[in-house]
Amino acid sequence: MQFIFIDEVEQHQKNEKFFGLGAVILNYYSYKKFKDEFISEFEKMRWDKKIEFKGKYLFSKSGDKDVSVDKRINFVRELSKMSISKKNSRFTFLFCYNYAGNSEKNYLKLFAKLVSKIKPKGGGAKSIIAIFVDENKSINRNELIETLNSNKNKKVNIFERPYSVVSDNNTIGIITVDVLCYLKSWIELSPRGNEQLKLFGGINETDKEKIKIVKEIVENIKSIKDIEC
Repeated sequence: MQFIFIDEVEQHQKNEKFFGLGAVILNYYSYKKFKDEFISEFEKMRWDKKIEFKGKYLFSKSGDKDVSVDKRINFVRELSKMSISKKNSRFTFLFCYNYAGNSEKNYLKLFAKLVSKIKPKGGGAKSIIAIFVDENKSINRNELIETLNSNKNKKVNIFERPYSVVSDNNTIGIITVDVLCYLKSWIELSPRGNEQLKLFGGINETDKEKIKIVKEIVENIKSIKDIEC
């Protein structure tokens, strides 16, 4: 059985039309080890448990103002390293995006793309996936179910239905995919090459340093797959 955690990302300050959806795929037998490591690193950061940690807080003083940016970066760096187990990847991260904006129609389009790329780990119980989606009140649950039912990937068996999750610091799967979506959005929206730098009017030294950090963290993820949308 596989657990699938799904969340969306926007970047209004960089591009108001950018919209992405990510999925963290975690095998059930890896969950406890992953959770234990997550909690250990999270507690080292000393983040206020009453304030939900989000990727968008990485480079700012938003959220828990008593936690420095360096401590936030260190936590996210360690989180990315948790994708590696002794023999292979502990989790897989899928990401797709476009510039069609945040709408139910576009959400469902990207959702269908993600689900179509999920591969079962075998037959029987190993082909079952449980889907947990960060709560989004603008998305009709019946539409999510219909999208799953019409999915061409018939090799996976959906456990019951997709579950809408009200995220907090206990929903570690949702936090993980939220953070990874944020990191990937930075990479995808960063100018590449001299021509694009000219188009963007250049980037300041602070953003250069942020992009460098983001790329270093993402490179720690052992299994990451971009999906064409």
